[in-house]
Amino acid sequence: MSSTSPTTQTDDRRNAIIEATVESFGKLGYYGTSLQRIATEVGLTKAGVLHYVGSKEGLLSLVLSEVYDKETVALTAGMVTEERPLIPDMLRRVVAVNAKRPSLVHMFSTLSAEALDPDHPAHAYFADRERQTVANAQNINWFVPDNVNVEHILQASFAMMDGIQLRWLRSPGQDLNAMWADCEAALFPLPQWNGYR
Repeated sequence: MSSTSPTTQTDDRRNAIIEATVESFGKLGYYGTSLQRIATEVGLTKAGVLHYVGSKEGLLSLVLSEVYDKETVALTAGMVTEERPLIPDMLRRVVAVNAKRPSLVHMFSTLSAEALDPDHPAHAYFADRERQTVANAQNINWFVPDNVNVEHILQASFAMMDGIQLRWLRSPGQDLNAMWADCEAALFPLPQWNGYR
């Protein structure tokens, strides 16, 4: 009798599918990845993969919304309860999360570029995500210097983060946290941001 429960087997297979998908979407993009490729990678049939994810678009939604966004959404949501939440602190935390998951950042970056095409199944996700991320972050009562436009600083910060992550992916071995620290002087210059970093 197997000591592995059906739930554990299901979770293990689903996780294997997710890992194979993240790797393949990162290297080949959505269009370059077939369900058969994922199935072969995890030792299932194509029908077996579909059993866990429903469709190729379902798989895309799973790795973006449930896997990629999960940690950073929770991180931002947790800052709502902080007494003096700092934008630079939030950004450092997001960078620290992403520094530990280069494969996911690679997948996200590849799909983001591919989804510039309005017909791409993730086009709406990326367009909405940018707006929603800034809108959600604006719900936090940030501790910022006087006369700072929070919406603008968030937009600029997230744009810089996207760019620095691409540089990081192109140059394996660099420290993403250190690369981001170099960006902070431009985004949050002193003395204006003294005490707000």
